[in-house]
Amino acid sequence: MPATSPIIMHHFDGSPFSEKVRIVFGLKDIAWTSVQISRIMPRPDLMPMTGGYRRTPVMQIGADIYCDTQCILRELQRRFPEPTLFPAGNEGIAWATAMWTDRSFFQNNVNLVFGSLADKVPQEFIADREKLRGARFDVVAMKAAIPQMRDQFRAHLQWIETQLSDGQK
Repeated sequence: MPATSPIIMHHFDGSPFSEKVRIVFGLKDIAWTSVQISRIMPRPDLMPMTGGYRRTPVMQIGADIYCDTQCILRELQRRFPEPTLFPAGNEGIAWATAMWTDRSFFQNNVNLVFGSLADKVPQEFIADREKLRGARFDVVAMKAAIPQMRDQFRAHLQWIETQLSDGQK
């Protein structure tokens, strides 16, 4: 059931979660419109639509607003079932993998990137992320944890390599 209203995605270019949705738009050959939002707050045009949800991306189809990447992808799969995101009926493992990449693997990368940048991270970005997380965004602690984060990163990459190494599509 294709969308009858245009699909509008509110996002910013550097968001890995937005990139995931953009890739699905391409895989499924879905037409969409882009509304660029700022990386940090405020987002005065978006906040009233989402009821205060401040993560990225947000998808709008008519009066319907979809927040959270997994909700967006589920709705795109529902509306545009072909080509499927779940070949050979592997929907469960695909959602589990998405949860792993969106949480554990992503957080590991955040710690590595911002620990490496440390004193170059703008204070307004740190303040914004502290409001988002409800906790300190401690780049000094991230910098101190780089050796451990590198080891975890290597473990994540090894899991990916193990899965891809058998030559299957």
